[in-house]
Amino acid sequence: MIREQSYRKAFYIALGLHLFLALVLLLDPSMQQSASSAKTEIKQDLPVVTSAEPPKEIVKAVSLDNQEVMKTVNQLKQEQANKLKAEQARQQALVKQAEAARQARLQEQQRLAKLKEEAESIAIARKKQVEEEQRKLKELALKKELEAKRLQDLKAKQEELKKKQEEEAAKLEQLKKKQLEEKLKADHEKLEKEKANLVQARKEKEEKEKAEREKAEKEKAAEMARAEKAKAELAEKRRQAAAQQAAEQARNAQIASEVDKYKSMIVNAISRQWILPDNVSNGLSSQFRIRLAPDGAVLEVTLTRSSGDPVLDRSAQTAIYKASPLPVPSDPATFDIFRDISLTVRPENVRG
Repeated sequence: MIREQSYRKAFYIALGLHLFLALVLLLDPSMQQSASSAKTEIKQDLPVVTSAEPPKEIVKAVSLDNQEVMKTVNQLKQEQANKLKAEQARQQALVKQAEAARQARLQEQQRLAKLKEEAESIAIARKKQVEEEQRKLKELALKKELEAKRLQDLKAKQEELKKKQEEEAAKLEQLKKKQLEEKLKADHEKLEKEKANLVQARKEKEEKEKAEREKAEKEKAAEMARAEKAKAELAEKRRQAAAQQAAEQARNAQIASEVDKYKSMIVNAISRQWILPDNVSNGLSSQFRIRLAPDGAVLEVTLTRSSGDPVLDRSAQTAIYKASPLPVPSDPATFDIFRDISLTVRPENVRG
C-alpha cells in the first residue's frame, strides 16, 4: 500500500512538472536550454524510498515519462522551428515579389519614356516635313505670281504699244501715206523683233536645259559603264588569281610528289651501294648534306648529324659517293630543291 501511494504521488508530480515544462518551451523557445536542469529538478522532487532496494516499477515509469516528455518537447521545438522557417521564407518571397514589382514598374516607366521620346521625335520630324512642304508651296505660288505678273506686264506693254501706235497713227493721219506705212512697218518690225528675241531667249533656255539634262544622263551612263567595267575587271582579276592559285597549288603538289619520289629513289640507290659494318643496330641513322650537279653527280657530302658510330658514318658517306650520279628530276624548278639536300640514311633501309 505504501509503495502504491508513493508511486502514484511520484507519477503525478512528474507528469505535472513535464506538462509545465512543455508549456513554457512552447511559449518561449529561449527556455529550451533549461530542459536539462528541469529534468534534474524533477528527479530531486521525487520521494526517496527508504527501502534498501528502490522499487523497479517506479524507476521504470519515471524514465519512460521523461522520454515521452522530451519527445513531445522536441516535437514542439521542431514545429516551432518549422513555423519560423516558413515565416522567414514567406517574408523573403514577399521581398522578392516587391522587388520584382519595383523592377517591372521601372521597366514600364522606361518603356513609356522611350515611347514618349519617339513620339516627340516623330512629331518634330513631321513638323519639319510640313514646314518644308509649306515652303515649297509658297515658292511655287511665288513663281506662279511672278509669271502671271510678267505676262500681265507683257500684255500691258503690248496694249501700251498698241495705244501708242494708235496715237501716232492719229497724229500722222495727215502725213503722206508712204511715210505712215514706213512708220508702221518700222514699228511692226521692232515689235516682231522683240517677239522674236523673246522666243529665241525661251528657245535658248529650253535648249540649254535640255543639253544639261542630256549631259547629266550621259555622265550617269558613263559612270555606270565605268562601274560595270571595273566590276568586270575585278571579277576577271579574281578569276585569274583563283586560277593562278589553283595552278600553283597543283604545281606545288606535283613538285612535292616528285621530291618524295626522287628522295626515295636516292635512298634506294645509296642503299644498294652501302656495305654495312658488322653488328650495326637498325635504330641508328646518319644525316648528310649533299650537293648535286644537274646530272645527279655528287659534288660534296657533309655529315651534319652522326649516328654515334664513326665506322657506320664513313660507310654511309662512301655509299653516297659510290651511288653517284644519283637520280634527280629533269624539271629545272624541281631540281633546284635537290641542288643542296639534307638526307637521312638508316641501316634498316639496306636490310629491308
